[in-house]
Amino acid sequence: MFFGNRGDIGLDITVYGPVRALHSGHYGNWAPNPAMELSRLLASMRDDNGRVLIDGYYDDIVPLSAIEKEALSRMPDNDAELERELGIAKPEGGGKKLVELIHEPSLNVRGLRSAYVGDGAQNVVPEKAEASIDARLVKGEDPRKKYEQIVAFIRKQGFYVIDREPTMDERREHAQIAKIVDEGGYRASRTAMDLPVSKALVQVVQDAAGGTAVIAPTLGGACRCIYSRIWDCRGLACPSRITTITSTVPMKIYD
Repeated sequence: MFFGNRGDIGLDITVYGPVRALHSGHYGNWAPNPAMELSRLLASMRDDNGRVLIDGYYDDIVPLSAIEKEALSRMPDNDAELERELGIAKPEGGGKKLVELIHEPSLNVRGLRSAYVGDGAQNVVPEKAEASIDARLVKGEDPRKKYEQIVAFIRKQGFYVIDREPTMDERREHAQIAKIVDEGGYRASRTAMDLPVSKALVQVVQDAAGGTAVIAPTLGGACRCIYSRIWDCRGLACPSRITTITSTVPMKIYD
């Protein structure tokens, strides 16, 4: 049973080289290679432990409460089993457990493309290189602000940032050009586990499961949730605000 889920944003990055692919024998140590430039840009965004190096990336996180930290400490520690199953020799995270890292924002390269590989490989300097990335958000983070943090970092690396194909004049003027397409996103959610209704729901689920249910503050991915609205006065004299209470019992999705 979990009480929230991560948010998400997506964006596509295109870095440009010459206007057409060039023979690497004639131009390979002269024409800028966009695949190399994009690789360096992506690598500069995180350290060797997966810690994001973008300014302000962790500033807006809402810390876990005492009851949420207690729930984390009771969750099964199956990291070693997952490492064996997935063929991972050393996970990221600087020694933190997976269940802890789910409660931090992430930055993931979900796809790369440039020129040709495999049987279709050709000796060329590519005309462009493309990456698609996603950032997972946790409670407190705004999707638009997260996007702007990433764009600001790319500009800081010396890239001229646009949201369309560059003109010939722009190509001639700017040594590094990055087209960024914002795919939008959504906030994370996390219902407080210390609410009376939250405690009651946990008790119902544990009674039904014979006390074996795993209770988690947040799920790593997005989910289809059922929402109910209740008055939550938090000690106020009158019901002046409404809080959305969300809890979910997952029924599928293996990983």
